[in-house]
Amino acid sequence: ETTISMTNKIINTKDYLVTGESFKISLDERTEVLKTAPTPNPESLKKYYQTKRYTSYTSTPKTAIERAYVFVRKIRMAKKIKKILSMLNDKGSLLDYGCGTGDFLLKAKNAGLSVAGVEPHQKAREAAALKTSAKVFRSKESAETNPNKYDIITLWHSLEHVLDLEQTIIFLKNKLNPEGKIVVAAPNHRSFDAKHYRDKWAAYDTPRHIWHFDQTSIEKVFGSCGLVLIEKKTSFWDAFYVSILSEKYKKSAAPYIKGATIGKLSNFLSFFSGESSAITYVFSRASKK
Repeated sequence: ETTISMTNKIINTKDYLVTGESFKISLDERTEVLKTAPTPNPESLKKYYQTKRYTSYTSTPKTAIERAYVFVRKIRMAKKIKKILSMLNDKGSLLDYGCGTGDFLLKAKNAGLSVAGVEPHQKAREAAALKTSAKVFRSKESAETNPNKYDIITLWHSLEHVLDLEQTIIFLKNKLNPEGKIVVAAPNHRSFDAKHYRDKWAAYDTPRHIWHFDQTSIEKVFGSCGLVLIEKKTSFWDAFYVSILSEKYKKSAAPYIKGATIGKLSNFLSFFSGESSAITYVFSRASKK
């Protein structure tokens, strides 16, 4: 039984990246989203990011998979910017929540958008501020002290990291201009690669990933905060990256070959199921007030 039924199914997994500690993933009754337990507190969470291997902050890639990641990221970033410019008619303001070292912010700024970021990781935040000369807030609380609202708010694989899911979504909604849109990319635990790798699926990434979404649960939790889904798009690159990393967690003899095979199969099957390894969602306010 590899699927996760939304009842009492518990996945026992661990932190494969930093500490090797054990965690479990089970249904959070209130939000109906899968959640990592025990959930670290803000202070203890820091230690789980203390690794040069954490690719969000990899400015100089060293391994083959990091180099491939950076190469693909450049292609994807160009597509993201193009998509956002089309949503904005080439001008407007953007907040990138979880902006890391600011690469996307810089591209958005160079494309003519007025930009700001939120990034809790101090070194990444300092790098982003230096790179972009933009205002990069430490937290949503510090961003709340600023009156600015935004036409687009992006969360590229950062929503799964937040401790307080509903409060974060409400913050995003409050920071949105009336016609504004929130773009969220997140892993999808209903994908073939998630089912195949089960507890070793790299996109569970416990405990850095607190929340684990599928298409129903993310739409429901945003809906409960007064936001509606207006568009979604499957993401094909993630299946390869996540599958190769999952093979490494399995200590596979040929992680690149096996991971690429599973990634390809997952993408093929997603044409029929609609369940790709990661999905990008676009939300807007339910009412324009």
